[in-house]
Amino acid sequence: MPNKKSTEKKAAPKRRSPISRAEGERRLIQAAKQLIRNKPFSEVGVRDIALLADVNHGFVHTWFGGKNELFLALVREELLALAEAVPLAAPGTPAINFFDPEVVSLVRLVLWLDLEGADTSELFSHMPILEALTTRYIEVEKLDPAMARYAAIQAISIGLGANTFGPLLGMTGTETVAPVMKLWRHIVGLLAKYPPT
Repeated sequence: MPNKKSTEKKAAPKRRSPISRAEGERRLIQAAKQLIRNKPFSEVGVRDIALLADVNHGFVHTWFGGKNELFLALVREELLALAEAVPLAAPGTPAINFFDPEVVSLVRLVLWLDLEGADTSELFSHMPILEALTTRYIEVEKLDPAMARYAAIQAISIGLGANTFGPLLGMTGTETVAPVMKLWRHIVGLLAKYPPT
């Protein structure tokens, strides 16, 4: 009598259906975003990302060049999403919540990529958030265009500083950073009312 196990067919491995490059890149970016929420960046591997995305891991190298370049693509996508949200913020409120867990993760990822030797300078050569904040300060706060750009640079710097070093200064959330942001709102109001000469 033949061995029952030897006559049974093994289940065929899951076959990936063909996808377009755009769809594959989207899946890989979303998978990377999901994985870095729960693991240190250094522990998220290309194979982990590809498995979650249901995309062959070789495409990470073909389409992006490697894991760090995939992470850079993720950062670019998130920066664009943040910039698109800036005009939607109500006047008198922060346009970007630097303590949102997604923003915190994004800032940490950029710092990690920089420490890993990735070229992060291109992320800031065309900075959509800077442009969006500048426009907001011109249209909503009525700042002079040149002053609006400097105010936007300062706002980003304050937000990044609070995000990165806030916990060391006892700022652990929106409530503890509120006085700093209130002071910044006051400064913006003064710049609009009394522009420097």
